[in-house]
Amino acid sequence: MVAMFLAAADQTILASALPTIASSLHGFTDLSWVVVAYLLAATIAAPLYGHLSDHFGRRRMLMVALAVFTLASAACAFAPTLLALIVARAVQGLGGGGLMTLAQALIGEHVPPRERGRFAGYFAILFTLSSTAGPILGAYLTEHFGWRAIFTINLPLGAIAWLLAIRIPPMPLARRPRSFRLDYVGATLFAVATAALLYALSSAGHRYGWSDWQLLALVGVAGVGYLALWSWETRFEHPVIPVHYLGYPAIIRSDVVVFCFAATLFGTILYLPLYLQLGRGVGIGTSGLLLLPITLTMALVSSLVGKVIAHTGNTTLFPQAGLALAAITFLLLAASVARAPTWVVMALTGFVGMGLSMVMPPTQVVVQHAAGREALGAATATISFSRSIGGAAGTAIVGTLLVALLGTAGGGLPVSLDRAIEAGGGNGEALSRADRESLVSHLDGAYRVIFLVLAGIAATGALVARTVPQPDWDADDAVPAPARRVGRSA
Repeated sequence: MVAMFLAAADQTILASALPTIASSLHGFTDLSWVVVAYLLAATIAAPLYGHLSDHFGRRRMLMVALAVFTLASAACAFAPTLLALIVARAVQGLGGGGLMTLAQALIGEHVPPRERGRFAGYFAILFTLSSTAGPILGAYLTEHFGWRAIFTINLPLGAIAWLLAIRIPPMPLARRPRSFRLDYVGATLFAVATAALLYALSSAGHRYGWSDWQLLALVGVAGVGYLALWSWETRFEHPVIPVHYLGYPAIIRSDVVVFCFAATLFGTILYLPLYLQLGRGVGIGTSGLLLLPITLTMALVSSLVGKVIAHTGNTTLFPQAGLALAAITFLLLAASVARAPTWVVMALTGFVGMGLSMVMPPTQVVVQHAAGREALGAATATISFSRSIGGAAGTAIVGTLLVALLGTAGGGLPVSLDRAIEAGGGNGEALSRADRESLVSHLDGAYRVIFLVLAGIAATGALVARTVPQPDWDADDAVPAPARRVGRSA
């Protein structure tokens, strides 16, 4: 849980500090890559750790991931430029991608199937608390110690987590590494395709036009890469991406639901503080505290959902109801963002958190049960992959919309966001009243579009959640996934 806290908090801890970092390192256009680089690297690393942990032990790989994460945090703290920070964040993501995957797999390794719902609830509480409290902690550290303290705090915490990992009881390996061959080709294809996809998402609309050949080439590389990956992994003995699991409805549909969950969660909590600071005039610390409605509701409801799953065994109702509630609330936010008082906007974000909190505990239980104990690492990695790429895609989409709508001084916008951020942080000339009012008007319009897009993503997840099959709790956890009722026949 300590390792998972580090990974989850570091995905969002920069939210409140992004304007300060942009002002300090002089840049807004590529600012989203401070977040996206971490999520992208974590996306690529998660299946690798799951793949290796099934052969070499999950505790051992967790200690490797912690070492990489902690050392990269030191590099982030001393980064002299925005480019250096982005590179260091990518290395940090290579460690962070293993932390959540291996933490969840270790729980699946030590806990009986039906009881995993209760533990999944505990982990969902931790994930939501650390993810949504990340901006609050980041705001406090930035305001009192500077934004570099966000990374230096990881050094003692990483060391503590590493020492605690040594105490985890070892378990016998289900797969022996004697005949194991690392899937270099699969790992390379997956990394190239995923990097091309995320770079295309973050570049569309501002770096490249929607019809520019560069953007189309990136999308083409991603498509060809994933097709080649599928072809290769179906023939390799020890695939880094277990594509055969994607043939089972319980796993592939749960992964799609998690993708939609992560896209809406990170798209909200990473860019809502920016709106509060520039559009509502609140301070850095206050913008982080105003995320508390999401934090508190997600923590409370996640705990209740995990307990209900452990008691009843029902996993199908919660994701569809939760994502439907989030979609409706986003529509209300889009309709009221320009007129509603700040407290109303924050109350509505509480309902968003309530809805999203119903997703992770049941989907994690369904996927781990479908895969069986032998492939816990690989199956859990699909959840982490979906969550990471969903978070990266949601962050990139929202960032792209903001840059496309507000990134230049054209289209009636009186000042660039770079200047507005510097003025808000006290590092530039204050805006005139007319410029300020025009900026707020444009921000309201941009976030209306953003909330509508997030509503569509959440609604898509709710529709897919309706089709996820219910686990057969009478099935033996040691039985491989193809023999389960949640397999192909479902």
